[in-house]
Amino acid sequence: MTIPLVLLHPLGVNPKFFDPVRDQLPDSITPELPGPAGATVEYFAGTVEAALAGHQQVDVVGISLGGLVGQVLAARRPDLVRRLVVADAVAVYPEAMRAMWRDRAAGVRRNGLDFVVAPTEALWFTDDAPPEARERVREMLLAGDPDSYARTCEALAAADTTALAPSITCPTLVACGKDDARPFREAVDWFAANLPDASVAWLPGKHATAYEHPRAFAGAVTRFLR
Repeated sequence: MTIPLVLLHPLGVNPKFFDPVRDQLPDSITPELPGPAGATVEYFAGTVEAALAGHQQVDVVGISLGGLVGQVLAARRPDLVRRLVVADAVAVYPEAMRAMWRDRAAGVRRNGLDFVVAPTEALWFTDDAPPEARERVREMLLAGDPDSYARTCEALAAADTTALAPSITCPTLVACGKDDARPFREAVDWFAANLPDASVAWLPGKHATAYEHPRAFAGAVTRFLR
């Protein structure tokens, strides 16, 4: 029996984020993670769980925001999540990044989504990223809803899944771009030490390694899920 693969996208984009890996990770389920009032990563996990009603088991790949959501889902539903990939994600942000997310939310409410394009590109892409990759991400960001983006920033600022680690008992691949920002790279060691069944994969690129280096990302996922 083929186990369905669920792909959970990062902040500010949509399921089209996974277009570069679809040929290598076909027939995947790609829920959207909108940010309603009062949204939390636990809320997002609930919406994904509801979307998966009728599935007995799935494999889950979550990137950044999606990685936090995947952690909650795996802890909450060990019967549902067979294997988990947590990519370019944390369990809790350091205080400086929590403050950054709150400032980002306020900035988007004042200035719109143009406010986040430059910092997102700086975090996500290396200088060698193809211009068309940057342009597609820019289009996804600007097509979003500013209020939803701001509320999701606030959900990230409040997120803390550290207490869930012992409950994430499924085999888990912790993947990270080797040039990602320090909090994400440091989180790899934390996950490796605290998850019951963790392995690690370092990938080329920064925060959007799945988008800038889709073959390397999909290859790591495929090898882990075999």
